[in-house]
Amino acid sequence: VDAYAPGFTHIQHAQPISFGQELSKHAVALERDLSRIKDWFSRTNLSPLGSGALAGTSLPINPTESAARLGFDGVVPNSIDAVADRDYALEGLSIMAIIGVHLSRIGEEWTLWSSSEFGWASIDDAYATGSSIMPQKKNADVAELARGKAGRFIGNLTALLTTVKGLPFSYNRDLQEDKEVIFSSVENLLLLLPPLTGMVSTTRFHRDVMAKAAPQGFSLATEIADYLVRKGIPFSTAHEAAGGCVKRCETLGVELHQLSDEDLRSIHPELDGAVRGFLNVEGAVNSRNSINGVAPSSVRKQLETLTAHKKEFEKWISHEEKRFSGMMTP
Repeated sequence: VDAYAPGFTHIQHAQPISFGQELSKHAVALERDLSRIKDWFSRTNLSPLGSGALAGTSLPINPTESAARLGFDGVVPNSIDAVADRDYALEGLSIMAIIGVHLSRIGEEWTLWSSSEFGWASIDDAYATGSSIMPQKKNADVAELARGKAGRFIGNLTALLTTVKGLPFSYNRDLQEDKEVIFSSVENLLLLLPPLTGMVSTTRFHRDVMAKAAPQGFSLATEIADYLVRKGIPFSTAHEAAGGCVKRCETLGVELHQLSDEDLRSIHPELDGAVRGFLNVEGAVNSRNSINGVAPSSVRKQLETLTAHKKEFEKWISHEEKRFSGMMTP
């Protein structure tokens, strides 16, 4: 949380950030995935019993009672829909594809951060390998495989979408194709999560390297614009002035804090030496203290919320596991 790093947009230095915010963005994305799973379960955990082939049944059964005894939350309300649609499978595949994409983005960032060009992180040897030819290399294997697996999840979703998109809305033999892609996505996700979790939890981050990079690329230029806005200057004008400061620095070969008072005033009359007090990474990060900002105080509160949501999800999982294990007890 208290480590500083450059934040990027368009793969370019944008503004300094708390590295805790950089990491927690992945937790926020995965939290939404957990929420999707919970929502999906409420729509999927319905019993098709009583639907027959498509027209229901004339036998004296009680589908509602059977559903309750088997742990379902209810009965699919339409017999044809119960045998015909596979949107629950598509939704599950979609959720796993989204999870796969989120894990792929983790893999991409770990690959970049552990490269010699970044040097932000060192991946534990258990989750990396050397090159078969170049002995100096250490390849981020698990991170790269996480990227590759995303294609499998997306492909499985695309396969079933393609299968069902032209079917008449009743049962068709084509629908048996849903099993293979569902099992494939589940198995690959279960295969990927343990090593990726291990890689993330054992990675060593190099705070000094990140902190040194944080002010590079004139990433504090926005502080100049904000300084002028606080003095009542419209942001469009302040933005232009900040850009002028960057151009002057590039011409003179200096950093923003090295511009003279004369240089500052020539760019905008409201710019003065006091702005240098805002041109430091720690101050810039701490000033971004909105509820979702990068200030360490904000990030800590965000992490508290994430932890609470995680506990709620674990509680729900535990409840459902107990409920279903009870159904299977003689």
